[in-house]
Amino acid sequence: MHRGKKRKIAGVLALSLMTAVFTACSNGGGNGEAGSTSKGANESAASKPTHLSMFTFTEEVQSSLTDSPVWKKLMEKTNVDIDLQTISGAGADEKRSVMIASGEYPDILDRIDERFIDAGALIPLDDLIEEYGPNIKKAWGDSLNKLRNPKDNKIYFLPSPKNRPEEIVEPGGTLLVQYDVLEKTGYPKLKTLDDVYNMLKQYTAENKQIDGKPFIPWGLWADSWGYNQTVNNPALWAYGFTDDSDAYVDQKTFDVTYFNTTDSFKNYLKFLNKLYKGGLLDKNGFITKYDEFNSQVASGRVLAMIYNAGLISEDEAALRQAGMPERAYARFPIVAEEGIQDRSQVYSESYDTGMGITIKAKDPVAAIKFMDYLLSEEGNVLLNWGIEGVHYDIVDGKRVQKPEVTKEWNSDPAYRWQQGVNSLTWWPQYNGAIKLDDGDYASPFNTDAIYASYDDQTKKVLQQYGVKYWGQLFDTTGTRTPYGFAWTIPIESGSKAELASAKANELRHIMVGDIVMSGDDATFDAKWNDFVDKLRNESKIGDWEKAMSEAIQTRLKLWGVTQ
Repeated sequence: MHRGKKRKIAGVLALSLMTAVFTACSNGGGNGEAGSTSKGANESAASKPTHLSMFTFTEEVQSSLTDSPVWKKLMEKTNVDIDLQTISGAGADEKRSVMIASGEYPDILDRIDERFIDAGALIPLDDLIEEYGPNIKKAWGDSLNKLRNPKDNKIYFLPSPKNRPEEIVEPGGTLLVQYDVLEKTGYPKLKTLDDVYNMLKQYTAENKQIDGKPFIPWGLWADSWGYNQTVNNPALWAYGFTDDSDAYVDQKTFDVTYFNTTDSFKNYLKFLNKLYKGGLLDKNGFITKYDEFNSQVASGRVLAMIYNAGLISEDEAALRQAGMPERAYARFPIVAEEGIQDRSQVYSESYDTGMGITIKAKDPVAAIKFMDYLLSEEGNVLLNWGIEGVHYDIVDGKRVQKPEVTKEWNSDPAYRWQQGVNSLTWWPQYNGAIKLDDGDYASPFNTDAIYASYDDQTKKVLQQYGVKYWGQLFDTTGTRTPYGFAWTIPIESGSKAELASAKANELRHIMVGDIVMSGDDATFDAKWNDFVDKLRNESKIGDWEKAMSEAIQTRLKLWGVTQ
């Protein structure tokens, strides 16, 4: 996964765990218990709400969120008035650059990264957390140190903690195959890339188009950050690596090699070349943009892909809304060849983006109390489950999502924003199948409830593969990397390493598509060799490899990992 590139971590039902709607705790925050948290908010209800401005760098946030019942309830309980600003017109990177150049910031920035730290835009949170962050300290525990910036050992932003055991219900990076493809090819066992190729050849021999448009057998969009999502990362997963993005990390020495120079990556491109020569890969995939790809998926044209399942949740909802549930996707582990252990769902603690308070904040105490509330038990329940009696009920002492909420969430892409339920999964709060201190799950997205949330088409496919939820197909026993994910480790802005990485990224956008569309093996090999040579000698990717190797060693020391 590439930093900051998650569209929504959502999917079927509560495929995403809403994270927090933009609420806040401007007075008290609480100690993690529902009674004390709400008491602090209620005591200040008579006072004028504290105004906070916030900008989020996540592009899919819809304006209807701020009129949702969950949002309003949060504002009511916390006595905070948040002016939420979203991206419009310019893209996220352009907006970041303009904001940093101008030095004009809101009180709170959401979905930020180290560029704002380097620019001096954020205040350290350490003292504020110590005095006003009981829920933050409780949630993070010893893992709070993993948020520290390696340059000055201070904390500048809060992401979602990943330090509690989680049951894998909905996989992230995964092979996605339309239900109809599986049914018409006899529900094949899919273990290797060749199995996928053979299935697609069988299906497309008899099924050519949908609504007058040709099927896209293998989904790909390699414009911008889609290169990592649909080319680079699938290669990592197929060859049994965890998600270190551009880095291949030797797990004994922790030395880094640029992944796009490795034999594993070359062999994955050979698979894409096989798809291309077999008429299964759209030649325009390497220039397809994000919105265009989403439209392709939502129209039912894309038959299969290796992708982050959370990024297609709204597209699947659109398919169901259009009466095409058979065009939604099953989730499978997949490897390049027999003998490779799938490690795609082996998660590590690693943090590269989150929510921070800027140097322009007029009331940093109110801002940190707001962030602290998000990590309270009460905040988690309200933000993930919604409002009791409206979005969920208590049945035999457990939270149960109302059937009508499940139905709407699955079939209407706008529903989560209109209600404020399960909307903002990247905010600092628990999400996934994680249990809170009350013994119940932090969200509806859990192993107890997920099966009941599926539509009949999904249950039919699950039954064919002998499981009740997709996570049961995946192996999570692999060893976690002690440094987290390499893609969350920042490289110094303006350094030779950063320049080398930028040049390499530009080069692969130019050359990789041409390699994949080679007409024969000799041409493929010649173009591959030229690509690697340019990475080494023109991009100077060795500068990046050296800096990343050193940065991993720094993180290991910072995290107290002994080698």
